[in-house]
Amino acid sequence: QELQQRLASTEPAPSTAAVADAASSERINVTLPRGVMDDLKRHALEEGRSCGNLAAFLVEDALRRHRPLS
Repeated sequence: QELQQRLASTEPAPSTAAVADAASSERINVTLPRGVMDDLKRHALEEGRSCGNLAAFLVEDALRRHRPLS
């Protein structure tokens, strides 16, 4: 019923920009050397997580070690 109500709604879907503005996280693109990316893929596979998830964790962990996050 909820799906039918949403499909019948006359409200337009939010724009991509509106969804991005409402998100509690943001995206960046990072270019990594092949060896670093290979290591990231290997570690992510060993831990059963995605490369993006592992990269986000590693960046956050590195920032915590260098200074407290606000």
